[in-house]
Amino acid sequence: MLKICVDAGHGSQTAGKRTSPMPNAIDVNKDGKTDIKKGEQFKEHTANVGVSSFLVEELKRCGFDTMQTGFDDDNATDDIDTILSARQTAIAKANCDYSISVHFNAFGDGKSFNSAEGIGIYIHNQYIEQSEKLAKVVLKYLAGGSKQTNRGITKQSLAMCNCNNMDVKGAILVELAFMTNLHEATDLMANEAYWKESAIEIAKGMCEYAGMKYVPEKSIMYKVQVGAYSVKENAERLSKELDKLGYENIIVEV
Repeated sequence: MLKICVDAGHGSQTAGKRTSPMPNAIDVNKDGKTDIKKGEQFKEHTANVGVSSFLVEELKRCGFDTMQTGFDDDNATDDIDTILSARQTAIAKANCDYSISVHFNAFGDGKSFNSAEGIGIYIHNQYIEQSEKLAKVVLKYLAGGSKQTNRGITKQSLAMCNCNNMDVKGAILVELAFMTNLHEATDLMANEAYWKESAIEIAKGMCEYAGMKYVPEKSIMYKVQVGAYSVKENAERLSKELDKLGYENIIVEV
């Protein structure tokens, strides 16, 4: 069984690594309650943990073994910013096969929003191993989701891409959107639906790369009974009335 490390970048109190003040209040999970007040900044780590938590669920359901660095659960408020060398050591000791580090990008001084945008993936410029092949297939799925600029694959000497230090076959760092872009910060980064979408796309890429079948989450169906009759004609009469009202219905004999 392949073992994947899911790394949530930074920590709950990492300096910087947050949006500019939001111009409007935002309901991140669309439950009718305000999660980010007007004028507040939204921390990158919160979104990183949101995506990472969904990604762990996706990978486990698809048959991968997983470990986590940078977070221990879906609560993003109590995670210390584990130093990069410690993350690398933990991944190596856990005998992971691959590592996926989740981030949101930034550009400029962080004090105001700007036009930099898009998704991209980083791999190491020296220890490429299987990283480039994995990055290509994951990016294919990410680029096929929410409409964003595809910034491609960048090779750079980043710690969380260093296959040698982590002793993995491949490592990628995904930058899912720009926290310094107003649209991407408010509609993507601060949006639980986008977190889950991104996790699904990354998992699909990992599955394709590993030659495994992606297993979607099971849909839950709730059924409501509106009548029970001992005479079939009575059931048929109610069914016709529901049809007239536009309600799809079925008659089940038990």
